[in-house]
Amino acid sequence: MEILEVLHYTEEDKRSLYESLLRGFERSGEKSIALAFYGNHITWKQFMHEVDCIAAALLSRGVKKGDAITVFTPNIPQGVISIYAINRIGAVANMVHPLSSIQEIQHAIDLTESKFVFTVELNEELVSNRDVEVIRCKTGGYFPGNPIGCAMKIGYGIAMKKYGPAKNVRKITPWTSFLKEGEKMLKSGFVLPPEDGKAGDTAVLMYTGGTTGDSKGVMISNYALNSISMQMLVEVGEGNTDVEDGFLALLPIFHAFGLAVCIHAPMISGMKVVLVPRFETKGCFKQIKKEHVIFIPGVPAMFERLYPMLQDYDLSDVKLVVSGGDRVSNDLTDKYNKLLKKNNAKVKFRAGYGLTESCGACVLTPNEYGFLPNGCIGVPLGGVEICITEPGTTTPVAKGEEGELCYLGPGMMTGYYKNEDATKEVLMKHDDGRVWLHTGDVVQEVDGLICFRSRHKRMIKVNGYNVYPSLIEDVFADHPLVAQCCAVATPYKQDRRIKLFVVPAEGANAETIGAELIAYAQDKMNRWSVPTKVEVIDALPLTKMNKVDYVSLQKQEMGEA
Repeated sequence: MEILEVLHYTEEDKRSLYESLLRGFERSGEKSIALAFYGNHITWKQFMHEVDCIAAALLSRGVKKGDAITVFTPNIPQGVISIYAINRIGAVANMVHPLSSIQEIQHAIDLTESKFVFTVELNEELVSNRDVEVIRCKTGGYFPGNPIGCAMKIGYGIAMKKYGPAKNVRKITPWTSFLKEGEKMLKSGFVLPPEDGKAGDTAVLMYTGGTTGDSKGVMISNYALNSISMQMLVEVGEGNTDVEDGFLALLPIFHAFGLAVCIHAPMISGMKVVLVPRFETKGCFKQIKKEHVIFIPGVPAMFERLYPMLQDYDLSDVKLVVSGGDRVSNDLTDKYNKLLKKNNAKVKFRAGYGLTESCGACVLTPNEYGFLPNGCIGVPLGGVEICITEPGTTTPVAKGEEGELCYLGPGMMTGYYKNEDATKEVLMKHDDGRVWLHTGDVVQEVDGLICFRSRHKRMIKVNGYNVYPSLIEDVFADHPLVAQCCAVATPYKQDRRIKLFVVPAEGANAETIGAELIAYAQDKMNRWSVPTKVEVIDALPLTKMNKVDYVSLQKQEMGEA
């Protein structure tokens, strides 16, 4: 594929998500592939047409600028089309995890007074008893029309029969009917109003993971999401992205990193977005091969499982391999760098750091690096400033000391939706007169690189000393008997000590591994960090976002479960 001109974006391009999407459309042309979904290739012409159809159908229902429309889907074409249609008319995409509980989805609907919800088969019933119109999206609705796709539709349809429809709602409209309504309007002469989005308008609401407290609705503006997507293209893509480059979209659209980096960034540059709604190792690898995916973002758990599949796969065309969403161990980085080199890649494995409140990305390891300090997450993205303060304060720490990471940059959230008190807790004015985002993460600057230490709320006080579970986990990650581990606090008299939950590597002796690991740790960490207990488990629990659910293990250990 011919390499096109280096991408440049203006401030006008950041006015709305739809405005920047037009750049990708103009660059790619009508016949290029916008979305790939299990072998079905959706051209840019079809994609943009369906965005306009859904926008028209929403307008026909009386949707106004600023209204919240709930998108309750995984990474399927209907979800992506809906986001841009919603933005096209100035409404707000209320993004909710499709595996949310009934309490979580109903809270999101009630909080935003949302009157329309895009659902899939497995979660539609959860929006029952709400004054909403359900737009029923079938997960297999965009499976290819060939024999394989037809077989997939039948099989998936059978599997979904156990899930019921929404009850006691205003209306239920199938996606196909909703699409046809909009198409009929456009064919009959209806003209969409001029797109007049503003940079400061809220584009999406996303919900914090809830690992450190109740989920809150994070308001992300057009400017914030566009800025992060464009900066990632400039820095990660080296301004050298090609039309129809395969870009893996496994990280979910309801996740800030997933939407900004895995959907919006490739869309606005004309790349081919390869949608994978659910991670399954063999299936994901099959899509990587079939669609010639050369941009591979993911999370550590995904990369661990993909590693054996990539052993004999040619990686010479790969332009990006980046992991975010959870802490990346040095062991994972080292083994992927060896794999990439062995399989002819010209890039290194890169770790990124961000949070929903910073639109998913704010720190990234450089394109080229040598030795990385333990816990290194890299350097700030272009346009991002950071400072390190005493946790919970605006007082800077001395150079080289640990403290709370504070962020100032274009991706910063506007605030928490209808939650001024929570907003004030994290958006604080510093002595320089500027408002900074306090992340709640403890970091340290080492040789100009930012090194993650721990969530401040996860820090454990042992005999008065600060102990960071993530650093303990890093030490044990290098041990050959350990596949995975998680450190938590355990009660000890009137104090606390450290307990390690361990998933043993193949061949490890479950009876003796505890004593071996405790002995191993003696000269590798301070005495208060050495575990006093080790428990062997089959697998670490995960949150809905595929992060290690240390909160549930901590509650279990402290008798709070």
